[in-house]
Amino acid sequence: MKKDSIWKRMNWLLVAGVLTVAYGIAIELTLGWDRTRTFFTDDTDLNEIGDFLAGVFAPVALLWLVAAVFTQRQELNETRDQFEENQKVVDAQLKTINAQNALLSLQHEQAVANAKQQYKLSLFERRFAIYSKFMQFERRFKGFGFDNLAPHMIRDVAREAAFVFDRSIADWMNSIAQKTDDYLDFRNSHPATIDTLLPPDELNPNHELEAKYRVYTDWIHEQFTPAVTVGKFWDFLYVSDQPHIEG
Repeated sequence: MKKDSIWKRMNWLLVAGVLTVAYGIAIELTLGWDRTRTFFTDDTDLNEIGDFLAGVFAPVALLWLVAAVFTQRQELNETRDQFEENQKVVDAQLKTINAQNALLSLQHEQAVANAKQQYKLSLFERRFAIYSKFMQFERRFKGFGFDNLAPHMIRDVAREAAFVFDRSIADWMNSIAQKTDDYLDFRNSHPATIDTLLPPDELNPNHELEAKYRVYTDWIHEQFTPAVTVGKFWDFLYVSDQPHIEG
């Protein structure tokens, strides 16, 4: 492992330079300065000089070629190692990003679940508040002691109901308000007769005014019975996760 790291770190161009100098010195020591100097005289044939130089410099050229190949190989290895390191960094970053995305996805799912629960709780509370107001209206005017404010009160509750119930609940409450209006008009039109009427359960159905009076009282009374009120409101006490859309 150490040997490989030394070979990887070695400067092959410097090695080639040192070997070239050593080779030149070896050639000079072998031939001698006088012989080398006299070889390059005018008497020496150019072909001989060319052959001499080719023979001398061929090993040098081969040495530098090998040094260049090793140097290029080093650079390629360094590039590959750097690429592998970069790839490791990228892989680590991708793992971190994937982990963060998974955490964000989990947080988003939890936030959505919490929002749905909060929505359901809020909508249920608003619906139950309207139901309580409706039942307060029934308790306040129990025995048909309606005054002129009664239709307005029930219409106010109907307007609130339109935002959290479907249209059927608001329409039903408005019909109660209208029937209460009709009852008040009838009662105000026959004050003397109404004052002499028997209790609703003892009215004579064959008497025209008593029969008409009973139509109003029986219908209004029926709307506040548990069978009707529970039937109207019960399905809305279960709140789904979907936002309310007025039908």
